[in-house]
Amino acid sequence: MSILACLIGILTLMISVMSRLKEMDQEGKTEEEMARAVARRDLVAEAKKLEQEIAKLDERMKTERASAAELEKLKDRQIVLRDQLEDLTKAKGATDVELQKQAELLRRELAALKQEQPALARQLADLQQQLKERKEAPEPPKSVQVRPGGTGLDMASVIYFVECHSTGLNLLDRGKKPVRVTTAAIPNSAEFKAFLARVKKERNPMVLFLIRKEGYNPYRWAAHEAQEKFELRTGKLPLPNNGPIDLTLFD
Repeated sequence: MSILACLIGILTLMISVMSRLKEMDQEGKTEEEMARAVARRDLVAEAKKLEQEIAKLDERMKTERASAAELEKLKDRQIVLRDQLEDLTKAKGATDVELQKQAELLRRELAALKQEQPALARQLADLQQQLKERKEAPEPPKSVQVRPGGTGLDMASVIYFVECHSTGLNLLDRGKKPVRVTTAAIPNSAEFKAFLARVKKERNPMVLFLIRKEGYNPYRWAAHEAQEKFELRTGKLPLPNNGPIDLTLFD
């Protein structure tokens, strides 16, 4: 009996050791498989990230081809604002309070333009580099014709149009050259305030915002200014592409 008990004990110990060795071997394989799975997951995530970045670059190429001209307009606008600021200090007939208010608005707009210039310059350099690397020039987008009706536009007697794009607004007065307002300058832009004040004087007017793919942020600022500070009725219309805007049906 003693010998049998010893044999059973030895067999039990051997089975226990072999089971433990087998578990250790299986655990090593599991860790290796986990490492391969994690590496594969990281590679898939990196590939998706690169695909998204390529898509963003293509989108920027479509929407920002006019960045060089826009940067030049910013510089011209800055010069005009400086001249206006100097004229205000020499103006006569207006009250000191009104002059100070106008001067402060111009100073804020100048500051906003200075903040946006480096970002636009970097954006322009990136786009120029991308243009050099492209084998074929992108096909120009088709013209976008805005049609009356279907969105409550027929309820307004007079409609004014504002284009919203990735870097700000274009105030569209038919028969006149569009006036550009950068995103940062919207709350303090004297030209945008004058535009809304002119709309306010019309009988039953509306401001219709034409929104490009990347123009939602400027739209939010501009719509808030028109609705809250000037109590104007507004509408919005997303544009299907980045082609030139055709407003001939409203003439």
